Parts: sequence; C-alpha cells; structure tokens
Amino acid sequence: MRLNLASSRPAVNQVVAAVSSGLAFAGVMTPWAFPSVSLGQLTEERSAVHLTQGQQDWFTNLPLFMLIPGSVVGGALADLLGPRTLLLLLTPLLTAAMAAMHLVSYKAVQDAGLAEALLLASRVLQGASAALMNPTVSVYLCEVTEERFRGTLASLVDAWATFGFLLTYVVGSFLAWHSLALVLPACLLVPAFLGLLVSQESPLWLARRGKEKEALRVLETLRSSPEDVMKEFDGAAASEENASCWEAARMLVRKSNLVPIAVSMFLLQAKELSGNNAVLIYMPQIFQLAGVGMPPNTSSIVVMATRLACNFVGSALLHRLPRKCLMLAGAALSAAATSALGAFFFVQGRGDDVALLSWLPMAALLAFTVGVSVGVGPASWLVAAEILPHRVRSLGFGIGVTGYSLASFLVSMTFERVRGAWGSYGLFWSYSAGCVVYALHVFLAVPETRGRSLAEIEDAWGRRSSARTRRGAAETAPV
Repeated sequence: MRLNLASSRPAVNQVVAAVSSGLAFAGVMTPWAFPSVSLGQLTEERSAVHLTQGQQDWFTNLPLFMLIPGSVVGGALADLLGPRTLLLLLTPLLTAAMAAMHLVSYKAVQDAGLAEALLLASRVLQGASAALMNPTVSVYLCEVTEERFRGTLASLVDAWATFGFLLTYVVGSFLAWHSLALVLPACLLVPAFLGLLVSQESPLWLARRGKEKEALRVLETLRSSPEDVMKEFDGAAASEENASCWEAARMLVRKSNLVPIAVSMFLLQAKELSGNNAVLIYMPQIFQLAGVGMPPNTSSIVVMATRLACNFVGSALLHRLPRKCLMLAGAALSAAATSALGAFFFVQGRGDDVALLSWLPMAALLAFTVGVSVGVGPASWLVAAEILPHRVRSLGFGIGVTGYSLASFLVSMTFERVRGAWGSYGLFWSYSAGCVVYALHVFLAVPETRGRSLAEIEDAWGRRSSARTRRGAAETAPV
C-alpha cells in the first residue's frame, strides 16, 4: 500500500499544480467575460455610471489591449522569477483589481464623479495583471507535467478559459455587476493562490537558473520513475546556460530559436483570425442580432457549457490522436460553421423570412464551438509552448502571446466596425477566411509533437535547421 501511495504521489502533485494554475487562468479570463454580462446593467438609464460609447469600447477591450505589451514582460518576469513565483505574486493583484470595481457601486464614489475613472482604472490593472499571467500559465503547465500527462493536463488551458467565461455568464445572470466583481475572484483566484502555495516551481526553470540540486529534488516529487527523473534532468542540464533574462533575450536572435518562435506566434495569431475571442466576448450580441431562438444570455450559457464539455473531449483526444490532425479538423469545422452563420445573416439582411432557419445561428455557433474547443484551442496552446526551445521558452512564449494579443485585440475591437462596413455576413465570412489561413499554417509549418518529449521536439528543430543549412551549402557549392 505504501508503495502504491508513493508511486501515485507524483501524479497527484502534477494534478494539484495543473488545477491551481488552471484556476488562475480561469480567473485571468473573467476580465474578458465581465463586459458581456455587466455592460447592459452599466448602460441602463437608471445606472449611476455613465460610460460614453468610446469608454464602453475600452471597458470591453482594455484587458486585450494590455496583453500586447504585457505578455513579453510576463514572459521575461517568468524567466527571471520563476513561473510559479510570478503566479503567486500576480494572483492577489488580479483579485484586488477585480474587487476594486465593487467600490464603484458606493454612493460616495459616484457623488464624487469618480465612478467612470475608477472603473476604467481597475480595468487597466486587471488587464496588466492578466497579461503578465497569461503566458506564464501555459509555460508552467508545460514544464511541470511529464510527457504522458502533458497532452491532457497542459491542453486544459482552453478548458479553464472556457470555465472562466461560463462561470461569469452563469453567475452574472443572477447577480448585479458589482457583486459579480467580488464573487468571481473568490471562486477562482483565491483557491488558485492556495493551491499554488503547496505546488512546486518548474524544474526546468530551476535547471535554467543553475539550481541543479533543487531541480533534481523537484523532479523526484513530480516524476513517476527514477528513469524519467534522470532523463529529464540530463536533458535540462545539457542545454546551454541561461543564467539571466538578458542572455535569454540574446538567444532569441539565433536562427535555431527564431524559426520555432515565429511558428509558435503565428499559430496563436492565426487562431484569433478565426474570430475565436471575438465570438466569445460578443456572443450575447450575436444572438441578439440573429433575433431567433432562446434569449441571448441563455443561448450564450448553452454554447459555453458545450464548449467546456468539448474542451475535455479535445484534451482526451490530444492524448490519443495526432495533434495536427485535430487542429486541421477543428479549423475545417469552424470554417464551415462561420460560413453558414454568414449565409444566415446574408439571407436575413436581404429581408427574406428566416423563420425556417431559426435553428441555424445556434447550430452554427455550437459547431464553431466544437471545432475551436476540440481541435483548435487546446492543441494550439499546447503545441505553441511545446515547440519552443527550452532555453527561450518563457520569453519566446511571451512574444508569441503578444502577437496573439495584438491579433485578438484588433479582431475584437473592430467587431462593430467591420460589421457596420461589411455587414454581419461579411464579418463571419472573414472569420471563415481566417480559419483557412490557420489551417494552411498548421499544415505547412507546425511539427507534430504527440509522443515526443520536449527535448526530442527541440532536437527535431535543430535537425531541420541543419538540413536546411546543408541544402543551402550544396546549392551554392561550385560544380
């Protein structure tokens, strides 16, 4: 019995670390979801808060905007302090930033004319702390889990994101916005902080910082066999020294590191060209525009619940199927779904009777959700971290998330403008084109990572670079 307990402890330790960081990531997503359920209350005639249209746009998209500079800084800080340590520092900050919105409901704040300024300032702080945490969670999950669990535990990042949105939609249906600002961090960020307190720091980060003894000790608590411990420790120790963030930044310009960073970044960017975040943020408005089916808030909850269930299916499939196949299949289904939704809005825009098509918006968004949450979302976040070289993973992933954030911010911020210029049908057909771009990138540039250790994936990039160098030398050699 004692032997069984000892052999199961590493798996338990990995699950505790994964769940704790996952709850933190769900908390990171609540600032994104918050406007969907609160903006309607804030803009009511009886509301004591008076946001202009421009302020409403920034209230919605400030967290996305802060991700653009914050992700690189977050990657650098994770490399400097350690991903777990950084999450422990930032989780209370994000909790305070969310709770600060509750102060806007106080009459003294409203009478002083500070309500709008305090609300937007709290959104800036939420965006800053969430931006620093965003790349850190994926890196931590990727490095703290062993290969046989990584496909499941690390790929649940998208599921945690969906859980954050779903919890916001459900609780927001019953609570006022200022109460929601307190309940969300209490449900997600507080338990995340407590779980991270008892979790281990990334063993690969410890090895990168030259703390070999501590890295070996942590690996012994996280890996199931002595062979796994020594294999991973030897792989980390064999990497070049990376004693400072400045040295990591210098390594970024090496061709062997630039190529995987560029592939990782565009993988995340192309994911957003499909309208992934825009659909999440504006889902109630999309159902309102369709004007058919269930009430918008109820429809949004149904779609998000479906997405959460599909996230778990996607994580299970990542452990059994090639990841590139899942990403390509998900992109194909998402493209078909957004094309169908665009067709519905095209018919509706012509003034035709759409009563017989009242089922289509819900069906299309459910299909889009399945495509994104089973294939595109979990696999993209996991593969984008896996393919980065060990020496520059934290900083490189921060750069990748910055590119992702820029694409996500532009797509979300221009949602209403594109819809006004091209119509709702043009908006969703542009998302279909984004799905095609994503699929082409996956097919042509992204390597398969299933069944490979992080060291083996990095070695494969090195062999690719060497092969290209040899071909170039052969082509330029005199005959």
